[in-house]
Amino acid sequence: MTYSEFLIYFLIIPIIFLIFLVRKNIKKQHIIVLISTSLIAFLATSLWDNYAVYSKIWMFPPEKTLGIYFWYVPIEEYSFFFLQTYLTGLLQFFLLFKLKNSRESLNPNPTFLTSVFCLIILNFSVVSQGEIIKLPFGKFNYIFHLFSWAGFFIIVQLIAGWKKILNNLKIVIFPVLIMTIYFALVDSVAIGNGIWNFDPEQTLGFKIGNVPLEEILFFFCTNLLVTECIVLLLPEKFLLSKKINNV
Repeated sequence: MTYSEFLIYFLIIPIIFLIFLVRKNIKKQHIIVLISTSLIAFLATSLWDNYAVYSKIWMFPPEKTLGIYFWYVPIEEYSFFFLQTYLTGLLQFFLLFKLKNSRESLNPNPTFLTSVFCLIILNFSVVSQGEIIKLPFGKFNYIFHLFSWAGFFIIVQLIAGWKKILNNLKIVIFPVLIMTIYFALVDSVAIGNGIWNFDPEQTLGFKIGNVPLEEILFFFCTNLLVTECIVLLLPEKFLLSKKINNV
């Protein structure tokens, strides 16, 4: 199995299925927020992922990719950023529609533009510092690389709207748990097929099956970033009321 085939089987097909499920309730604003979130995910993750591949924390065998690279990362990996966001976001919408069938008109949230601008400055300021230094923490490299990045953005999101996130905790946490389990399972398939692999000298060595603990934590963090971002970008009147959330 190649990386492209992996994306088709485990992301694109489930996305099509979820689109079918939410097609009657989804509106223009849902699509705008989902695309906006995927762009934020792309901007926030691209250089971070490139640094990991540059440091050989994880690697993509060339024979498993199309051979098209931007910096150190194959084009399939960039596609994964968008597809994971769409899959997790659509599941979140599906659960939201089950809890609340909103028929109100929705207005765009201007915080998206501010978020994108800040992320562009943050990301490109990193690569403008000259020579790139590799992490010196040995087996803690992956876990440090993950938490120093994801932890920062999670804290920013909580500061920006912790009350809004708390009031919609069901549609934040449930999709995260479901998709973390799902991605851990399909990650096992990818690892088993040699689509990507990890440097044992830069991981802790704890695994569930063939999946490193850091990978499970990675999917938990990235799915949490997606669901929180969607909640922050959507207008209050679209989200769960306190009454619904307390049921």
